[in-house]
Amino acid sequence: MNLASVFTRQRAQLTLGSLGVVLLLFFLYNYLFHQEVQYYPSIRFDPHRSSHQTHSPEPTWEPGVRRVSRLHYLVPATQSKAPLCAGVAAALANGYPIPRILGYKGKGKWDAHAAHIAKLRTIQRYLDNVDAITFGSAKDDDLVIVVDGYDALPELPAGVMIERYFDIVAAADEKLAAKRGISVPELRALGLQQTLLWGTDKGCFPPPATDPRCWLVPFSDLPPYVWGPHSRREEHGKEYRQYTDSRFLNSGTVIGPLGDLRKFIHATLEYIEETFNPEHAFRNSDQYYISSLYARQELQRLLDLSGGQMTLEVQGDLPAPRSGPDDQTEYHLFVDYESAFTQTRCCNEVFIQKLSFRQNDLSATVTEDPFDDGWNFRPFDIHMPKPVFQGLSYLYESITERELLPPDVREWVASLAFYTNVATQHMIPFYHQTCSKAGFVEKYQDTWYYPIIRPLLRAARKGNDLGRPLNPRLIDGRLWIAPQHYPLDAGGQDEFGGVFTDHEEEPFISLTDFCKNDLEAILGTPPNPPSPQAETEASAAD
Repeated sequence: MNLASVFTRQRAQLTLGSLGVVLLLFFLYNYLFHQEVQYYPSIRFDPHRSSHQTHSPEPTWEPGVRRVSRLHYLVPATQSKAPLCAGVAAALANGYPIPRILGYKGKGKWDAHAAHIAKLRTIQRYLDNVDAITFGSAKDDDLVIVVDGYDALPELPAGVMIERYFDIVAAADEKLAAKRGISVPELRALGLQQTLLWGTDKGCFPPPATDPRCWLVPFSDLPPYVWGPHSRREEHGKEYRQYTDSRFLNSGTVIGPLGDLRKFIHATLEYIEETFNPEHAFRNSDQYYISSLYARQELQRLLDLSGGQMTLEVQGDLPAPRSGPDDQTEYHLFVDYESAFTQTRCCNEVFIQKLSFRQNDLSATVTEDPFDDGWNFRPFDIHMPKPVFQGLSYLYESITERELLPPDVREWVASLAFYTNVATQHMIPFYHQTCSKAGFVEKYQDTWYYPIIRPLLRAARKGNDLGRPLNPRLIDGRLWIAPQHYPLDAGGQDEFGGVFTDHEEEPFISLTDFCKNDLEAILGTPPNPPSPQAETEASAAD
């Protein structure tokens, strides 16, 4: 063998060895950072198969492998009352992070009971100081949910809402880009996108109808007869209002990125300072100012699309025109036409039905006519979305008092009944009792989770202590967790959890103390422990 061939073979061996090292490093990197991490429970759900499956008893996520984000759950409220406690307990039971009560026992400019715009100041205070509150863990792309304190109820697990939010945003951005004939990345390069999602009403408040908040805001692109044969775009009387678009911004619920919400709340407070009129009837309405900025944003988007020309028939007043490039009008605001985020009650009662979903195919049949369609009405099916079933299964697996539940998760889900908008066919994540507030606590007591509220609260408390993710799967490429754990002192040891507040003297209050005047209404009557005689007989039988 000559020297040249030896050299060639050695060089080939060296090349192959180097390639092997590179491939090994590549696979290690891919394993650590790019694999689809399996989280708890580690199964994929199929509505057409049996759910007699083995679930991991504990979470199996790997900390640090993927990017982590947080969901902040904020509730402006000045004092504890039964409706507030109902909303807090509902949030905890559905796996939301520990609620933070904003403006609690607030005085002066922080008192939202005296003036609703105070709630904006309390939100601003939290968002401006969130790094100190969460020890530097908050990021601008965290999600924030803000709900009114005395009339809003979570109805589905937190992980379901996070996943649905990103689905809603993706669809909304696609529609916004399509109107311009461009891609979503091109849309965002223009500084346009939909991120701050607000609840909606079918009637405009505050009046008058000539205000741009009322006549200028866009209609939905829902099917023309989504509300049945009486569907219409708008109705100035009350008779047919329930059959119209739900297009008017309601400031009682919002979800969106922390950074975007902070920027918008600052802009709203600046707008209030610039335009405040002490003689105006709705001078203290946060909804008045927020929806005014929404109308101004939509006007500017319309003008940008049409080369500065007004293409709508002017039916009332117009917002102040944009004065120049430094005059901000774009805040990424959009509204929930479909009640996929929040279902408001007013003018929607006929479409809100409680449905039970069958065990075999996770579908429910609507048999009550919500459309006033008479003889033409035919029953139809609504299917439970896979993420909802997965979220409910995640809750099911967290409950340790399993003897209270059916042995099979599908059997358990089929035993429940969920509020559903039967027109848009969305299972309702949040219920917002607009118009009359009467019967709100009774509405809470009629939810699917109330009969097992105590086991759910205990499970939520344990999950927070363990750092259990809000959803076992990655959403938007991120693992979602709570921003804070329960304090370690005695006050933080309540088995049912509690709330954080922004009141300096009461930074944390256990649920038992916070709701001490309404505990039976909120937690129900505790089950009677078995008598000593029954326990003895059971032992003898064993």
